[in-house]
Amino acid sequence: MKLFTAIYDDARLLGHFLAHYGRAGVTEFFIAVAGDLGSAVRPFMSQYQITLCEDLGVADQYPFGVNATTETRRRYQKADEWVLVVDIDEFVEFPRPIGDIIAAAEAEGANVVQAIMYDRFSADGQPREFDSSSDLASLYPVKTRFIRDVMKGADWKGVLVKGDIRPAGNFHNWEDQIVHSQIIEISHYKWTTDRIIDRVRADYRITSEMGLPSADEYKRVLDHYDQNGRFAWEEFGGQLLMPGADVGGVGGASGATMIAECCREGGHGR
Repeated sequence: MKLFTAIYDDARLLGHFLAHYGRAGVTEFFIAVAGDLGSAVRPFMSQYQITLCEDLGVADQYPFGVNATTETRRRYQKADEWVLVVDIDEFVEFPRPIGDIIAAAEAEGANVVQAIMYDRFSADGQPREFDSSSDLASLYPVKTRFIRDVMKGADWKGVLVKGDIRPAGNFHNWEDQIVHSQIIEISHYKWTTDRIIDRVRADYRITSEMGLPSADEYKRVLDHYDQNGRFAWEEFGGQLLMPGADVGGVGGASGATMIAECCREGGHGR
């Protein structure tokens, strides 16, 4: 199984990313990088089969990485081959082996398997540092649909794609897509690092200057964070995942309510 991704500004999740998808059965990684980020990839090339692409202008055009990843697929994906296409902060949670998912999609005549992004946050809603030994799921135990409920954006993506189909502007939808009936999940670790607010401000500036509708989505993130001083996940249906908790849906739970109250009393709320 091949995986295609691009890194345009922050490679700190790469070790966790490679380990996650290696366990899932990915055998070849194709990584396009911006600038000098190749230096972050090379230490892993003795452990994983990685093709590093440094000539594709990952950060040249918004949305960053889409054109580079598309070109990498054109070079290395076979005509009828299924591959994974994900960002470095997107960890697909496979409910069964990838081969079984593909077989089911093939039986339906599908060429795309979609996934929903469940955004992950720390329990107090603040960005948290991590290192190579961190358990990301435990460090960021809150599961939400922040993109859908706060940003008012598209939180689905086509993550398994067959053959030479092209993204319809981004990876949320694909040209000529036939979508498999089973929707899987992504643990989305975008909102976890100390750099995220600066990154969102930069994305807001770029999309505003370009006159793109997504500028409004980034503004909603900034407004939410500036108003609360944190990602106030209890206000948009966050679920605190505890040992033994039901991870099948998103909604309020007694643990989530308790943490939310503690956060308010500690001065992290409005």
